[in-house]
Amino acid sequence: MYIDIHSHLSAPIDLGLRITNIINVDRIESLIEPNQLYSAGIHPWHIHPDHWEDDVASLKNFIHHPQIIALGEAGLDRLVDLPMNIQQDVFMAMAELSEEVKKPLVIHCVRSHMEIKNLHHIVKPSQPWILHGFNVRWNIAEAMLEEGFYFSFGAAILNHNSSAAEALKHVPSEKIFLETDESNESIQSIYEQAAKIRSITLDELKEIISINYNKLFKNGG
Repeated sequence: MYIDIHSHLSAPIDLGLRITNIINVDRIESLIEPNQLYSAGIHPWHIHPDHWEDDVASLKNFIHHPQIIALGEAGLDRLVDLPMNIQQDVFMAMAELSEEVKKPLVIHCVRSHMEIKNLHHIVKPSQPWILHGFNVRWNIAEAMLEEGFYFSFGAAILNHNSSAAEALKHVPSEKIFLETDESNESIQSIYEQAAKIRSITLDELKEIISINYNKLFKNGG
């Protein structure tokens, strides 16, 4: 079975499951379709500084929904024209909801990995924090591993010279997920490339990610 841990596509996938991300908290109820799985959160690109607390309150109404199996994506992004202190306040609110509902947190992180690492160290969450779309240097991955993070790799691994492909060679099997995010590449092609990078069979990779999924997403499936 193919497991797409993070996608902005809504259609189900063949021979697997997809966790579709919902970023519009005002439309959560209308966007949930039967027999599909979701994550929901406030992305740093979509923070409204004048009413983000109201958006958190709206999100809180739905976090117990059985089809919402993760919080996020949420995080920090240094390319966003928004003060970092506001981004951190929103991110910490998402982390608190993740702990409250006991569901993993999917993280968007751009040029702010050490800040996210430090927040993890402060919060000491019981729930997994998953760095989605990971594509930065291996030494940063090592630092995040020391803090207990999980990693989701996407279409960047199709470039053999990418930081994502290099990191995927070394991240422990029990910390790995795969995703499509906003890419037009299929999850199958991403799995096939990941298997080549790891020098394992496609079936072995499917088994690894299935085990990881079942371990982290106790409320899903």
